[in-house]
Amino acid sequence: MPLILCHSPKGGAGTSFVAAHLAMALAEAGHGATAIDMTRQDSLKLYFGLKPISEIPDLEAPENQGLTIGGVSLRQGWRATHAPAFANALDNGELPFSGGTFVVADIASDDTVLRDQLLPHASLMVVPVSPTALGLAALTQVIPGTPLIDLDYTAFIINRLDETRRFARNAHSFLRELLGGKLIGSIHEDESVNEAAAMAKLLPAHAPASGALADIRTLAKTIAQVCAPPQAEEDAA
Repeated sequence: MPLILCHSPKGGAGTSFVAAHLAMALAEAGHGATAIDMTRQDSLKLYFGLKPISEIPDLEAPENQGLTIGGVSLRQGWRATHAPAFANALDNGELPFSGGTFVVADIASDDTVLRDQLLPHASLMVVPVSPTALGLAALTQVIPGTPLIDLDYTAFIINRLDETRRFARNAHSFLRELLGGKLIGSIHEDESVNEAAAMAKLLPAHAPASGALADIRTLAKTIAQVCAPPQAEEDAA
């Protein structure tokens, strides 16, 4: 059960979008996928075609009370992951998720305590970066004191890339040089993402030809390969 953390040191980088559509792309590719909103903001569900007033099952709710959208089991994990029992379970080496599916966790930018608790148990941390001055400046806060190139099990994604903008193009070039192979791709700016969320629709239904959707599907293939357990890699070979 690969655990994938989606966390950016800078709010507004599109972390919830990346988490939601990464989970959906993994499900679309035939993998079992669960998406857990571990934020107080509770906005992950908006990318699954739900409205702000909609409630999703708690992480600890019985399996028969689950909600599946786009092939993804959707859970709200804010309460459960901030309860003392959760931290105690992690301290004992127990990851309180079950099954053999990909688990994609959406973590708030300022919730570094939860991120640090989960990081030793994760197969990968995906860091969305906005190609802006503030987005680049925030990279010093990914794991303070550790050079980005030395971070283990960490991958970076440029989100909302608009290559008609000079600064964004330069930021893209800079990040390629800085991060090397740790920069696994980019997601282009696409107005249909906001349109779908505003209309409470799934992006694939609203805009099947969305460039952002194509980008995240490509990224999901890369991430699935990176996170594949050894046995899965042998079977694929």
